[in-house]
Amino acid sequence: MMKYAEIIDDETKQCHVGIGTDEAFYKSLGMELMDVEQGADGNWYLSGYAPAAPEKTYTEKRREEYPPIGDQLDMMYWDKLNNTTKWSDLITEIKRKYPKDETTQNTETSSDTSD
Repeated sequence: MMKYAEIIDDETKQCHVGIGTDEAFYKSLGMELMDVEQGADGNWYLSGYAPAAPEKTYTEKRREEYPPIGDQLDMMYWDKLNNTTKWSDLITEIKRKYPKDETTQNTETSSDTSD
């Protein structure tokens, strides 16, 4: 996207970007019309230099996929009444889909069930 900008870091190509439309004002500040994009960190960069969003951790991926706690409690209730294992099957499937990486397993205790 073309905006008036000024490069503030030659290494990362991070920019200050003008958000208004006053061309004369931005030129008076030494800004030039440049192709810029906003990075995952919220800062502006020359196009092609913006950092990508970091990959989600297994914990974030699991939390996004787990059903709301009320639904989980309902599943547990009906599992107990019907002698089924739908809740534990679902949670096990999600945990298998997004396993802990080896570095995380070495730093967490086996009693941690919060994720």
